[in-house]
Amino acid sequence: MTLKINKVFPRNWYAVSYSKDLKQKPIKKRVSGKDFVLFRNEKGQTQALFPYCPHRGADLSLGKVVNGSLVCPYHGWAFNGCGTCIRIPSQPTKPIPKFAHTLSYPVIEKMGLIWVYPDNEEAPPEWKTFHTMEKVPFKLSPFQATWKAHFTRSIESVLDIAHLAFVHKKTIGRKTKAESTHYKLEGTLDQFVFSNGNAYLEYQFPHQWMLHSGKQENESFIQYVTFTPIDEEETLIMGYAGRTFLKQLSLLDRILTRYSLKVLKEDQAIVESQHPRPIPEALQMEAHVYADMAQVQFRKRWFQFLQSEPCFSLD
Repeated sequence: MTLKINKVFPRNWYAVSYSKDLKQKPIKKRVSGKDFVLFRNEKGQTQALFPYCPHRGADLSLGKVVNGSLVCPYHGWAFNGCGTCIRIPSQPTKPIPKFAHTLSYPVIEKMGLIWVYPDNEEAPPEWKTFHTMEKVPFKLSPFQATWKAHFTRSIESVLDIAHLAFVHKKTIGRKTKAESTHYKLEGTLDQFVFSNGNAYLEYQFPHQWMLHSGKQENESFIQYVTFTPIDEEETLIMGYAGRTFLKQLSLLDRILTRYSLKVLKEDQAIVESQHPRPIPEALQMEAHVYADMAQVQFRKRWFQFLQSEPCFSLD
């Protein structure tokens, strides 16, 4: 089963870029070991295609967008957002053969993020997030990082409250005590809340996480993170620090972004050092204590996924 844990990921929408970062130039991204090229059509809508030209395999992200179509940098073949080849410059009067077309993939933009569904053979599920992110008017300060760590280890790092007093003793954990008897977990395997006093975190399987500063009806600050498996060795982390105060102060945006990255950097070295790379294949293969209840909840759900649910595979 260890090989399976390394090579498969839950079928879901995965964030690959901030909307603001996709402009006129196409960009290439990777999800679950599969490459995609993103570009905007003539209406400004994001499109996702297989990134290698069916003619000679050139990287389409090195090309350009002309009249809403993606043009290969090698021989000028042009593709629309459905992956249909609409022009072959070397033979403009001949019919375009079927083998000239490429694959397109579902893509949407939500919360200022571009999300890709890395499968073009089935209808994707409904995109979902936390109620707070959809309804509450936070000013969002973005941040992102890439870790050389497995998807499962990366997610567990944000479900672990007990490490704050040690890994983050100069930042978010400086007022946190190592001992606590106030841990509480509520919810289901798919979505649960884990608390330690007033602050609490919320998790939605497989890859969305949120830290709340207090009761949702009057909280002024949140931290949101989503995880994307690049492959079995790397994970993309994208998120926001959200606030309801001083929303016009751009300097505070930069401060919150830098602070969020600093906290992630503190975690990165530890998570990248973990062995084995993914979580072990059974709960009993690592020791667990009372404070680990959120990670145990996640592992139960992960093992459930491995045993019975469709997946994106790197094979």
